[in-house]
Amino acid sequence: MNKNKNEDHEEEYMEATEEEAKHRSPEEKQGIQEPRVTGYKPLQLGMIVFVILVLVIVGFGFGTDWFGIFD
Repeated sequence: MNKNKNEDHEEEYMEATEEEAKHRSPEEKQGIQEPRVTGYKPLQLGMIVFVILVLVIVGFGFGTDWFGIFD
């Protein structure tokens, strides 16, 4: 008898939680969710572009002997 009560209570709980889950908005859902990835932040993107430009300029400088190293 006690087992039947316990099963009935579990079924009621499951039905209630399923209904709650259906009516929740995506912001209210709990648990593990995929992070929202928007790509690089503007500062990171600026730093990447700066480093690439510096490497290109230094490479061009060595190639055309701007620095006078290969006399």
